[in-house]
Amino acid sequence: MITQRSWQTARPYVLAPLALGVALLLAGRQRSGLAGIGAAGASLLFFRDPERALEPDPDVVYAPADGFVTDVEEAHEAWIPGGEALRISTFLSIHNVHVNRSPVEGSVTKMEEVAGRFVPAFLGGAKEENHQNRIAIDGPRGRAVVVQIAGMVARRISRWVETGESVTAGQRIGLIHFGSRTDVLLPAGSADPLVSTGDRVRAGETPLARYRKGESNS
Repeated sequence: MITQRSWQTARPYVLAPLALGVALLLAGRQRSGLAGIGAAGASLLFFRDPERALEPDPDVVYAPADGFVTDVEEAHEAWIPGGEALRISTFLSIHNVHVNRSPVEGSVTKMEEVAGRFVPAFLGGAKEENHQNRIAIDGPRGRAVVVQIAGMVARRISRWVETGESVTAGQRIGLIHFGSRTDVLLPAGSADPLVSTGDRVRAGETPLARYRKGESNS
């Protein structure tokens, strides 16, 4: 499924190879022309944006991205009260859906785009060095920080929410172009991870962590 918003993002990647392919076919270069049209179709497939229904559990933090878990670890995060966080990272390969979704309900209270490098997103250095978009979401169980990290191919992140906007768990919040990585950070000690390194997850469907009862994360 391609939504209007995902099509607006995909259009430059689809129309350019499509036009080239058609021009090559008209010029009698059938093999090259078909390759161009095939590239356009592959790009369109990459920007698919399927509908996903979620009846969220308020005690659960949901996966923000499709892919596989690369890290479940302690981390320092300046946007988290106290500075210490649980970080769960998901790597999105080229064949995954690249639409990101909010892991929790709440209000977008802070956003920042950080310029950086474009090393392959599956490498450990990507989480510290790569170009990224950071989103703080304050909800009933405290703050969650989503970090969208660009990879080495298209090097772009489309943001679909703004500061002050309310979001629900599973709501679309943006799209990272081609290979990428998405991190969720929660206050240390506030939640227990429900996934391990290597697990496959789906945005807006897979429970990533569960908040501890009685914990105050504010």
